[in-house]
Amino acid sequence: MKKLFQFNTKSVFGFASIFLLFLTGCNKNASITTPHPPSNEFLTTVELVYQNTSNPADNGRGIWRQLDPTGVTPPDTSKAIITLKANSTYDMQVLILDETKTPADTVSTVIRQRQNYHLLYFQPTPISAANLIISNTSTDIPVSDGTVVSATGPYLNLVVTRTDYDTNVPPMQVGLDNTFTTGAASTGWLRAVQRHQPNVKNGTYNPGSSDFDVNYRVNIN
Repeated sequence: MKKLFQFNTKSVFGFASIFLLFLTGCNKNASITTPHPPSNEFLTTVELVYQNTSNPADNGRGIWRQLDPTGVTPPDTSKAIITLKANSTYDMQVLILDETKTPADTVSTVIRQRQNYHLLYFQPTPISAANLIISNTSTDIPVSDGTVVSATGPYLNLVVTRTDYDTNVPPMQVGLDNTFTTGAASTGWLRAVQRHQPNVKNGTYNPGSSDFDVNYRVNIN
């Protein structure tokens, strides 16, 4: 699983502004320098929080946690488990934290502020080639980035749909707010990837880089 642990945009913008003022004051012919786009977000924890739309008591959260920013220590995946009822619909939100701070910093708040730079993907597997849909409104991840299709199954009967939009023109989906729609009982995995796409977001997977790329075990009963 890939993990990127970088985060400090304020210092980048602050330095760029000071440097620009220095150049302007010393050289009348100095050109305007565009600040670098925000770097990848620093995070330790990704939680998928879900609740059955017909039964609020049916709720839970899958928690993926990596407290070692070097990545030497394996992530804690003991709670990266999602348990859902068959033939049901759930509201699902993504909660992203930096637990190196006390209290923990809610990074997903920053992502909402920078929604025009981010796009989340959710890939259920096993999946058939016929059900793998690559489009600007699908959460599926291209085969070229690791999605493996199965010719025989059994398949994970889960569909993830984004329900939130950014302020781009025209608006594009984000993926902090979503729905889970389940079919018949099945088991598998859900891969969650947050793409970091400052100034290049176009509704597709490929531009930019990944803030996180994590997996959850899924049980549909």
